[in-house]
Amino acid sequence: MTNWPERVRRLIAAKRPPREMLKALRADAAKDPEAARDLGHMLLQVSWSETQTDGYGYLPEAEKWLRQAVTKRPQDAEATLLLATLLSTQCGQLWDMALGMRHPKRWDEERKRRAIEACDLYERVLQFDPHSSAAASGLALLRETHSLTGRDHSTVSAAIDLDETESYRFDYFVVRVELLVTNNGDTVTRWVVLRDPEQLWGFEICAWEISEPVAFQYEHGVQVAKHRPARLSGRSLSQVTEEWLDKRDPASRATLLPVGHPVCRDGKILQYGVNGAQMADGPL
Repeated sequence: MTNWPERVRRLIAAKRPPREMLKALRADAAKDPEAARDLGHMLLQVSWSETQTDGYGYLPEAEKWLRQAVTKRPQDAEATLLLATLLSTQCGQLWDMALGMRHPKRWDEERKRRAIEACDLYERVLQFDPHSSAAASGLALLRETHSLTGRDHSTVSAAIDLDETESYRFDYFVVRVELLVTNNGDTVTRWVVLRDPEQLWGFEICAWEISEPVAFQYEHGVQVAKHRPARLSGRSLSQVTEEWLDKRDPASRATLLPVGHPVCRDGKILQYGVNGAQMADGPL
């Protein structure tokens, strides 16, 4: 199930309070590898705290559920791809965390370890589906940014070029938010990549400690609109977006961004899901 918000909609329809919803999702995930994959997928798209590692062995919740899903169903290509995507995101977080450290060796070593594991997972997805553009682009980006070209790669991945990260074929959203990083109310700007309005709705419902969301909408990899919540009328960001889409010619739309596929915004590559660490970019 690539559309994880459906589980959330069912719980809302059952009038479950927010805390009870997460408890129910965890209970399902503990019993069912598909539910574990869905919960890990959700956390990858709504939570910085539950995706970030610390370099000291801490296992964030998104990683816990995705590893469980992959362990119980090794042939699940989507779970494998999502875990690879999460590890790639963590590599970027560890890189950010190492900046300014007097002794960054621990974070560098952990980053390299996770990058190598992510490469292996991307390779496995390409064995399942040699035409997976998400795995191909994710692997190319990882190899380029973390200097892994010296490793022994299979012939299928050796032919991949970084140009595969071009997302001009797809429709998607890039959301800018202000993320709360201190108890004093200080925030930093962070980015999230989502594939459709349903995920945008789920992000609004489930994301924590964010403010001032702005959704940049892309068709065929080109920005076509910018959406904000309509505060005067009380319409949410997802409602504003859906109303705009209802007026749009369906023929103008392309294929939805594949799960796990990175995108490019203003010349910068962004990972699928959350981007950046849950920490300040500098002294506050």
